[in-house]
Amino acid sequence: MLIPAAYYLTYAEAVRLYNELLDAEISALVKTCGPPSFPFGDGIWYQLLIEEEEADAARAIVEAFEAGRAVVAIVRCPRCGSAGTEPVPRPAFWQRLYYAGTTLYQCAGCGRKFAA
Repeated sequence: MLIPAAYYLTYAEAVRLYNELLDAEISALVKTCGPPSFPFGDGIWYQLLIEEEEADAARAIVEAFEAGRAVVAIVRCPRCGSAGTEPVPRPAFWQRLYYAGTTLYQCAGCGRKFAA
């Protein structure tokens, strides 16, 4: 019987965890879940299902993966690599349109603005 190992994963996270389990020779199934997306009707999130017998073997891998998801990623400047970046408090109108759906950051070291 299949049991869920991880919920509410993005596609990239689901593929990464699936490959980690596959490297450990644990079979897994990636399935959509959550509210439907428009216009296709599939869920916008993914879940990973594993066999009940393999749950103990997969527990350590899944727990390490979940711990990595909880860590806040440091945004680094693509030009100089500095971690001293901050979101731009009030981007110009054209920047809000151009960078819609992302956050515009500015590097304290070199002054470059970039989206992340």
